[in-house]
Amino acid sequence: MFHSIDPNGYVAVVVLDGFSALSFGSIVEPFSFLAKSYPEIAPRLILVGLDGRYVRSQSGVAIECDEDAEALITRLGRGRTPASLIICSDTEARIVEKSLLLSLLRLATRNGVSIYGVGSVNWLIAETGILKGGKGTVHWKSLAAFAEQYSDVDSEDVLFVSNGMVVSCAGESATLDMVLDIIGSISPQAAEATANQLLVSLPRRGNTSQPGSKGHRLRNVPQNLSNAVRVMAYNIESPLQAAEVADKCGIPIRRLERMFQNHLGTSPMQYYTQLRLEFAHDLLMQTNMTILNVSVASGFCSHGALTKKFRRRYGETPSQRRMKAWHLNVAEAH
Repeated sequence: MFHSIDPNGYVAVVVLDGFSALSFGSIVEPFSFLAKSYPEIAPRLILVGLDGRYVRSQSGVAIECDEDAEALITRLGRGRTPASLIICSDTEARIVEKSLLLSLLRLATRNGVSIYGVGSVNWLIAETGILKGGKGTVHWKSLAAFAEQYSDVDSEDVLFVSNGMVVSCAGESATLDMVLDIIGSISPQAAEATANQLLVSLPRRGNTSQPGSKGHRLRNVPQNLSNAVRVMAYNIESPLQAAEVADKCGIPIRRLERMFQNHLGTSPMQYYTQLRLEFAHDLLMQTNMTILNVSVASGFCSHGALTKKFRRRYGETPSQRRMKAWHLNVAEAH
C-alpha cells in the first residue's frame, strides 16, 4: 500500500500541541525497537514540535522534541527532505489553521515526501486539497462531518488509507497498525519481530473498519443482523424501507424483524431512525450546516420532521442542542 522508506534517510514526526499520547507512542515505540534490533535498515527518527520544542499532549504528557518546525522547514527548503513526514495530532479536536503546518505540507508535497496524517490533522490536509479526488479517513466520531464538508474526498470508514503519497489514519491504536505496515514496507521480517515485541498478535489491515463506527459496532450478534445495520448506516441520506434492507441482506423481512427484536429489543425501522438521529447529532455538533441541510443529509424530509424526533430522543430541539454546545465551548475556551 505504501511507498518504501529509504533506510538511509530520516522520518520527521511533527507533534502538535494536544496530541494523542497513544498515537505518539504507537509511532515512537515501533521505530525505537526497529533502531535497536535492525539498525542497518532503520530510518532515523526526528521529533519536531510544531510551535516550539516543548509540546504537551491532551492528557497532559509533556515531551521535548529534537527541533522545532522552522528548522525542518529550513531543511526542506534546502532540499534535505525526510523520507516521510508523520504528523501526530489529537484524535477529534479540529485544528485551527496553522501557517507553519501549511508550509510544511506544501513543501513536503512539492518535494515528493510521503505524508502520514494521524488524527484530526487530516481535516487540515483535506483543506489544502491534497486529498481531492482521492481517499481519506478520520476518527469515526467525526467521519460524518468530514464526509459532508469534503464531498470531493472519498471518506472511508477504515483504520488508515492511502491516497498516493498521502496516508490518513484515524489515530489512537490504528496508528500502531499503520506504523507496522510502514515497517513492513522496509522489511516484512522486521515488521513481524516488532509486532511480536509489542505483543501484537495480528496487525490489522488498513481497510479494516473502525470498531466504534455505527455500521460495525455490534458484537456477538448474527452476521445477517450486523449486515443489516451496516446497510442502514451506509444509506442514511436516502433511507430504505425495511423490506429493502432485508432484500439487500438476502433474508425474509420477518426474519429481519425477529433478529432486531430478539437481539436489540426494537424494530428495524426504529433502530434505523436511531442511526439517522445520531448522524444528525454528529453533524449539528461538528459542522456549521443549517438545520435544514442536516435534516436532508440525515434522511428527514423537513426541519420539522427532524426536530420532532430529535426532541423525543435528546429532550431538546436541534437548535437548543447546538446552542448549548456552543456556550460550553466558549466557557471552556475561557
